Amino acid sequence: MSDSSQGPGWWQASDGKWYPPEQAPSGPTPGGGDFAMAGGGTAGTLDIGAALGYGWNKFVQYIGQIILIVLVIFVVQGAFFAISRIIGADNSISALVLGQAVAIIGWVIGLILQAGLIRAGLAVTNGQAPDVSMLFQTANLGSFIIATILVGLLFFVGFLACCIGMIVVAIFTLFYGYFVIDRSAQPVDSISSSFKLVKENFGSVALFAVVVFVLNLITCGLAVGVTQIATAYAYKSLTGQPIAA
Repeated sequence: MSDSSQGPGWWQASDGKWYPPEQAPSGPTPGGGDFAMAGGGTAGTLDIGAALGYGWNKFVQYIGQIILIVLVIFVVQGAFFAISRIIGADNSISALVLGQAVAIIGWVIGLILQAGLIRAGLAVTNGQAPDVSMLFQTANLGSFIIATILVGLLFFVGFLACCIGMIVVAIFTLFYGYFVIDRSAQPVDSISSSFKLVKENFGSVALFAVVVFVLNLITCGLAVGVTQIATAYAYKSLTGQPIAA
């Protein structure tokens, strides 16, 4: 373990530390082999009830920190949306341009917050307390933004396929951000790793994704604290990594 990379193959975990290749957690093995546990075992399985139960228990354990994190996300994103709408209401060309600029900045900030939320969920599964500062860490941010843009393009293609493709893309790219933040995976690699992981566990992952979507929908997003931790649990469980009790 080190505070910086010591050479080829070293990878940065969600705790911000760098680890040697032999300690790499599960991921696609060179040549396209199966996912392996950090200790060399086989890939895990996903227990949806256990994932949601873990998410709820950790939410209760860190309720103050998680509520603050979710509140910051809602306030920041809401503020940028409101400002862009107010500016754009002028209908002049300059106001419309400025409104779009603010909206784009808000979108980028939203991606930073999204990456931070993934980082916080992974931290909980590592046995660390989540913190608002995790929302604004920039490690692997460039790769995350590029990967998100690529996923967005896939969503557009899926939209052209009678919207059914969007659902397929959403399920198969569920874990791309986790591979970026947890494994420092490159954008294309993170997406292909997520596709591979979901493909090998499609039934349980698809059902889990539906449950998470419904929970977030009926709570207007307020369940994100629970579902984000549950998704981090699912990612680590499926990739065979240890999860803090």
